[in-house]
Amino acid sequence: MAEDAGPPRCRRVGILGYGRLGQFLAGQLLARGPPLGLALAFVWARDGGALEGLPPPLRLRDLSLLPQMAVDLVVEVAHPCVAQEHGEDILAHADFMLGSPTALADPLTEQRLRGAAARGGHTLYVPRGALWGCEDIRRMDDSGTLAALKVTMTKAPQSFRLQGWLRERLVAAVAAGGREVLYEGPLRPLCPLAPNNVNTMAAAAVAAPSLGFDGVRACLVADPSVPDWHVVEVEVTSVGDEGRALSVTSTRRNPAAPGAVTGAATRDAFWSSLLACRGHGGCVQLC
Repeated sequence: MAEDAGPPRCRRVGILGYGRLGQFLAGQLLARGPPLGLALAFVWARDGGALEGLPPPLRLRDLSLLPQMAVDLVVEVAHPCVAQEHGEDILAHADFMLGSPTALADPLTEQRLRGAAARGGHTLYVPRGALWGCEDIRRMDDSGTLAALKVTMTKAPQSFRLQGWLRERLVAAVAAGGREVLYEGPLRPLCPLAPNNVNTMAAAAVAAPSLGFDGVRACLVADPSVPDWHVVEVEVTSVGDEGRALSVTSTRRNPAAPGAVTGAATRDAFWSSLLACRGHGGCVQLC
């Protein structure tokens, strides 16, 4: 008679980043993970001091120790630089959920991460975040019927974390006191200027590879009249005769704490994405 093999091993998940979203995901894994076959393996943060509230066995101080952690899935919710610097090494050992897909706006980073996934047999997962209609966009792109895609994000000025000349434009918008279009144009050059704010747009570029980061249109709006909302409008246009093409526009209003980068509903979307991260093999997969 064969011995009882016991319960299957939990899928071990590491979290990179311990801001509001990282804390939420770590808490979900601790509270709800075991019945779902998931266990929190470790948490790492760029500021190691942020981890002091966690039990010592869950604190990973040095990412170079990741291969020793026997982890199955690593979830990044810190900054795109983490994927740029460590993504290949992570994919050599585990599946990788890239919470900052703006990293893929750099063509070399995208090439390296896709190659690492293929070599290691692990999956590079891209969560949809606040992108409504992700599956429909992907199906249209796969069938060759997607002609145009534009994503407009509207937030209060204090919810933006901007770089370079775009930060200067935000300062001017705050001084003026009204609604201001900070940027409108192709997505790729926007990503390094707003790496924490436009990950939903980056997910759209992954969902629509025929357009990609150069073809997806992006619009970023600062509006002080929505202090506790993040508003994402997605405009999809199909191929067709002029004036007779299918068009769909969706508007997602997500409650958010004043000054927060991530809205409340997006946290739950990330948890759902994490639960979908299994069984896809060495490829790039939306989740």
